Amino acid sequence: MRWLKWGIPLGLVVLLVAAGGGVLLAQQEFAGARENSQRQAAAQAVGSERTSRSGVVYSADAAAYPDQRIIEGLLDNYFDGINRKNYELWRSTVTPSKWNELPKSKWQEAYDSTRDFDIRVNRIVPAKDRSALVMLSFKSEQALEDAPPQVQSRCVQWNVVYPVVLSATGNAQLDISKLPNSAIAAPC
Repeated sequence: MRWLKWGIPLGLVVLLVAAGGGVLLAQQEFAGARENSQRQAAAQAVGSERTSRSGVVYSADAAAYPDQRIIEGLLDNYFDGINRKNYELWRSTVTPSKWNELPKSKWQEAYDSTRDFDIRVNRIVPAKDRSALVMLSFKSEQALEDAPPQVQSRCVQWNVVYPVVLSATGNAQLDISKLPNSAIAAPC
């Protein structure tokens, strides 16, 4: 009977310690799973790529840029103008110096066989005076006679930096008259 005097209290202490340890372990596991779930949800919300209506893919970094929607509309119209052979749409996206350099007849001749695709914006960097630098890559297919002089190929892989500036009326425009100094081209 002596063992009942010390055995029962000892057994209760062991049970209580085991139960307490189990509760602590369960709380740690639950908290860890909840934190992991919250981290994954935050990463998906902040760190997800975005694809525009025209198929331009924005990296998570570029998609997080504050004026990304403005740049998205600008690039969609720029590439749609080229791919749909719509000079006026293309012209609305570039600075006057570029459309003075490429009037409609010259533009049609230069882009008549061009199709741009696999367009990806990797980064958008703010610059002075509310301008930005857009770092992107894309491929272009064209007839050999329409290929850029530095890369005589039907398919060209471009890596470019397009400056986005504000026009006198406050609209965003691509200042691509400075190309090819900010472009790297290679055969696909």
